Amino acid sequence: MSIKNELPRKGKLGKESNHSDSFRIQVALEYLDGDYSQAQVEKKYGLPERSVYRFVNWYNDNQKELMQDQPVEAQEASFTSKELAALEKKLSLAEMKIAALEKVIAMANEEYRTDLKKKAVTR
Repeated sequence: MSIKNELPRKGKLGKESNHSDSFRIQVALEYLDGDYSQAQVEKKYGLPERSVYRFVNWYNDNQKELMQDQPVEAQEASFTSKELAALEKKLSLAEMKIAALEKVIAMANEEYRTDLKKKAVTR
């Protein structure tokens, strides 16, 4: 996936945006996946009201075509049963590791009253 511009751009009222394109894409896709409401996503990332809708509109206008234009090469994958079992085991271990790390992050957020997933903004 190529991203047009990673630098903050000027938004409404000529102010520079505090969010990179990759962050906007992440927020837009998280909302579009349908697992969370607009308010939940805004709360998770500490965004002002209606920011998620602006990010989704921006994503639909600017990034959606880029992501669809890139062809996905279909490959015929033929794995032996041993290879398939090894891949399934790796996937299972990776999922457990992710779950453990998310739990550690949640515990740290609760203990230190912070949001480690939230992007820090420099002023």
